[in-house]
Order: sequence, then structure tokens, then C-alpha cells
Amino acid sequence: MSIEVIAEFQNSGEQFIKIAKSISGEKMHQSPTNDEWSPANIIHHMADAEAHFYIRYLRVLTENTPTTEFFDENVYPELLQYEKRDVNASIALIESIRASSISLFNNFNDEDWQRKGITSDGKEFVLIALIKKARSHISDHANQLSATL
Repeated sequence: MSIEVIAEFQNSGEQFIKIAKSISGEKMHQSPTNDEWSPANIIHHMADAEAHFYIRYLRVLTENTPTTEFFDENVYPELLQYEKRDVNASIALIESIRASSISLFNNFNDEDWQRKGITSDGKEFVLIALIKKARSHISDHANQLSATL
């Protein structure tokens, strides 16, 4: 099971990066509609989300059933000034975190995959479910990016 999860995690990240790098400079900061994120905002969001996921992996691996906090993605674009951030730096961050995550996963034993955490709303989860959630999250945003091409 773990080999498939790692492969799917890796493939989903590679697909997102491929799409992100294919977006032209003129489209990068254009919102499809007034209330939707531009491709740049999606990329910055993914960089921030990948950082959050990575910290969650580390905490679940090193602490006994830690509580993991969610973040408010709606305040990030303004408070973290997405319009001023470097898209290429965010893409590089995603690539780097994904590579580090895969390296981490490749060293897991069976017990590591089943380590537990608790969400901030009190729901217990196992690490493999969190990894699958990260895979789905980046895939959903890859589809969102594709729609902007």
C-alpha cells in the first residue's frame, strides 16, 4: 500500500508543477472571474498548504497524537501579500517540500503510516490519510490551474 501512496503523492505533485510552469506570464495574475483566485494565488496557496502539511507530518511522527491546526486560506492572500510574492519561489518551495516529503515517506515503517493525530475539531486521523488528503488537495488545484490555460 505505501508504494502506491508514495507514487500517487509524487505524481500529483509533478502534475501540479508541470501545469504551474506552463502558465504564461500574462495569464499568471489574471483571475478567471472576480471572485476566483488567479493562477499565481493558487500556486502561492499550494506552497503555503504544502508547508502546513509537512509540519503536520513531522508532528505526527515525533509527538504522541498531536493536535493539528487548520489555517484560514481566505486571509492568506491579503495578509501574506500574494500579489507581491514570487511565483517561481512558490513553485520551488512546492518542489522542495514534495521531495523532502517523499524522502521521509520512503523511510517509513508500517507503524509510521498508522501514527495518529487529532484535528483541531477533535477528529482522530492516521498519517496515511493525511498524506492522501495532501495528494487530493494538490490534484484538485492542478485541475483548477488547468482550467485557466
